[in-house]
Amino acid sequence: MSLMQQIDSVSQHLQTSLRYTVTVTAMASSNKPALISLMVRHCQKTLSDSDFLTFVSTARESLLKMIATIGAPLVINATAALMDSVPQSIADQLPKSPSRTKDEYIYSDIRSRGESLWCSVYSKQAEKLEQKIGNWYPDLIEVIKTDLYGRLLSDCRILDARSTEICTIAALAPIDVPAQLKSHVLGAGRLGATNDEIDATLEIARVVMSLQK
Repeated sequence: MSLMQQIDSVSQHLQTSLRYTVTVTAMASSNKPALISLMVRHCQKTLSDSDFLTFVSTARESLLKMIATIGAPLVINATAALMDSVPQSIADQLPKSPSRTKDEYIYSDIRSRGESLWCSVYSKQAEKLEQKIGNWYPDLIEVIKTDLYGRLLSDCRILDARSTEICTIAALAPIDVPAQLKSHVLGAGRLGATNDEIDATLEIARVVMSLQK
């Protein structure tokens, strides 16, 4: 069974473009960017032009959102592998200017948006976790809630909160952080992901992790 057949067989409960976005995210986290080009070719053959464009857009966004989770070098390498494999006709349809600019950010508004997502993900544990991290280093929780949760993760223009949490699971599964993985599995459920979608995401990560670079 080919790689993409394996991915498709374990992830029927994920909508198609999200399935492949999750796969790109897991490949990036596993430091296997060379596999991304294989997946892009599969998507180009099996998806309509509009669905393929959606996949490329959401995959880029997921990689950006995971920059604090898996690190900038892995995100840069994965984004390069993705975009170097995308036909120019599709790349030409993507925005040429950043959607995130200094003019749209008011610190208090972004922090409030991050606070809202933080509470949605962690529910009753949100305040306790904030205090624990803040006691370790006040700047750490401020950056997490404002820059990570506020500016990045809660920006739903391309990838909504539920899909972002699903992609976060795909990013966390390969890097052996069980406490954080458990928290985001629960968080995905709180944001509307089904158990079948979560299980499919974990299965995709398992398949990717089992492959050679």
